[in-house]
Amino acid sequence: METLKHLVCLFFLALLLLAPVPCRAVQEPLPVPPGHTPAWLPVERGLELALLSCGRQQDGASVQNFLIRVLRIDTTLYDFVLCSARWESGRVLSIREWAAAKQLSAAVNASMYQADGLTSTGYMRSGEQTNNSRVVRRYGSFFVAGPRSPGLPRAAVLDRERDDWERLLPQYDIVVQNFRLMGSDGKQLWPENGPRHAVAAVAEDLNGRILFLHCENAVSVHDFVEALKSHSELNLNSAMYAEGGSEASLLLRRDEGVFVWTGLSPANYFSGTGDGPPLPSVLGAVPR
Repeated sequence: METLKHLVCLFFLALLLLAPVPCRAVQEPLPVPPGHTPAWLPVERGLELALLSCGRQQDGASVQNFLIRVLRIDTTLYDFVLCSARWESGRVLSIREWAAAKQLSAAVNASMYQADGLTSTGYMRSGEQTNNSRVVRRYGSFFVAGPRSPGLPRAAVLDRERDDWERLLPQYDIVVQNFRLMGSDGKQLWPENGPRHAVAAVAEDLNGRILFLHCENAVSVHDFVEALKSHSELNLNSAMYAEGGSEASLLLRRDEGVFVWTGLSPANYFSGTGDGPPLPSVLGAVPR
């Protein structure tokens, strides 16, 4: 019995020693509850960070609290880059490694991926490089960037039911398809008792800015959407699910360093890097 206790103690000591340095060393704004204007912290010109406080009732009494980080990106000052191991010799990198290789100021998961570890589950293209040429009928959102025609938004999140996506997709260099987070009227589309995991997402606000969203806590997508709706000051126009679970990642480059947030998972504590798992595709933002 004493030997077992000793082994247990060594196990938890190893967890502490192997755990990556917390990302919370980065200066962050105070979390803002629903009904209040987010406290946007300027990172650099055209790139801002906010922290949203969210919660829901459980069992009619207790409250589950969680946070959503938001990076708001001015599309007049930033371009977007789609990174995929499919056209990078098949080498799958962590989000930190992608950011270093492509000099990204901010990054988030581009999409979920198939069992081969390379192919997006939905349509994905950058220029003439295609990761997946199949448009999935049940996926209702497209992130687009790099317009090929004058007069188009520099980046947007298209709603399949509202926008003329078949006409618009060929007019953009970058296209990524995934689930819609909400209906065009803000309607809830996700089951209330769905699986709980970390969430990464991409959204567009009514001013045409792009938002990278991340919740490291285990929540249902239903609750994630309800939290976004409760923070109406975000002025969301449309939003797209990107990834869930320990793979859900967000990166921010600041003068004092590069900071990475991933989905909370025991596996992340064993990586020892704080980079999160390797990701076959990443969506990044770079200054123009």
